[in-house]
Amino acid sequence: MPRTRTTYVYIYLDEGPVPAGRLDMTEDGRNSYATFQYGARYLRRSNSVPVDPAALALPDPSGAARTFQTAEGFNLFNGIRDAAPDGWGRYLMRKAADSENLEEFDYLVASADYRVGALAFGPNPTDGPKRMAPWGDAEPIGEHFDLAELAEAAERVQSVDRLEPDLRRILEAGSSLGGARPKAATTHNGLPWIAKFSAKEDTYPVCKTELAIMRLAQHCKLDVPETDFATILGRDIYLIRRFDREIAGNQLRRIPFASSLTMLEAHEVAAHRYSYRDLADVLRRFGSNPRQDLRELFRRMAFNILVGNDDDHLRNHAFLFDGRGWRLSPLYDVVARPRAGPSGSLVLAVGERGHEATLANALTGAAAFGLKNDEAATILEDLRVLVAARWKVSLSKAGVTAIDIERLANCFAETNKVDWRGLPE
Repeated sequence: MPRTRTTYVYIYLDEGPVPAGRLDMTEDGRNSYATFQYGARYLRRSNSVPVDPAALALPDPSGAARTFQTAEGFNLFNGIRDAAPDGWGRYLMRKAADSENLEEFDYLVASADYRVGALAFGPNPTDGPKRMAPWGDAEPIGEHFDLAELAEAAERVQSVDRLEPDLRRILEAGSSLGGARPKAATTHNGLPWIAKFSAKEDTYPVCKTELAIMRLAQHCKLDVPETDFATILGRDIYLIRRFDREIAGNQLRRIPFASSLTMLEAHEVAAHRYSYRDLADVLRRFGSNPRQDLRELFRRMAFNILVGNDDDHLRNHAFLFDGRGWRLSPLYDVVARPRAGPSGSLVLAVGERGHEATLANALTGAAAFGLKNDEAATILEDLRVLVAARWKVSLSKAGVTAIDIERLANCFAETNKVDWRGLPE
């Protein structure tokens, strides 16, 4: 029998969390769906922000009330789904729930303050956000676990069937976060950061490699958050400062976030059908500074090609609301992975040759980013030279061994193509 459950969606604005509307989720197997209705008072606010910019655009506050329903094949609006965990967070929640089956609604409302972006959820529109965990935990106890505790818990939790009480620290700090790898929210140097840990199945030093690639991106003048690294009790920990959180005075400000999946109203399983050109169209439609962000996006696409980052799916590109519109978020989740051959492909299509990860292919798509061919070719060549000169140094400085650098060399094969502009069409 179908079952409908309700939660109220809050959004953090400058004055704190305010109720934005009501979400109803009907669970009926493959026919599951959701409806959403904005609150009339929220629509009258001068600073209201859409919960989902693409699927839940703000209606006219003077018009009749409108109820939105998910498109066929979607059980939840993508903009709201962005606030739920995936991968690692769901893995932790399933262990905490033990034998209880969790639905999409449970994952959504059981997350805590560490979730990405500015959305939150509560059982009613008056008492504010409240975590509703099916396993009955009390409210989270805060982002105050030290890295040693979190690293130990992240490693041990991968070897147990359920979460014992002493492992709940990793549940509190990590279950709200997206992504597949072990991670946790933490405070580092007095600010909100995310700590990413090595996984038991890692076959190469992923944390050190991600640090190296992100610092290489910074050297290439891409928009990169602050990063750091620690080795505690023999465990690698890669740290990245949260770009969806700001400290304003004594207040923690949450910045509205939307993944590319949300902006394109795309289904997760169809992500390979999309392209960087589609992301460029998003910036033209929603962006507050599309000219600057289009250039940044083109350079990121080229950087992914040059470092062999083949995990550039739609959840790894995002947008932040700046008060006027949506800006490309800082870079994140970019890492080289060993591969067998010198040629590669990206998840998102690059140019006229589809997903082929070459600079020549990137040049064919330059017009979509508002770039002339000569200008785009100069950008691509400048990036190639920078990455070619620095990638080995960056990996070595991050502590990657010579053996693993050799294993990763194929990821950077495109940097060796000094004559890439003369390749046959």
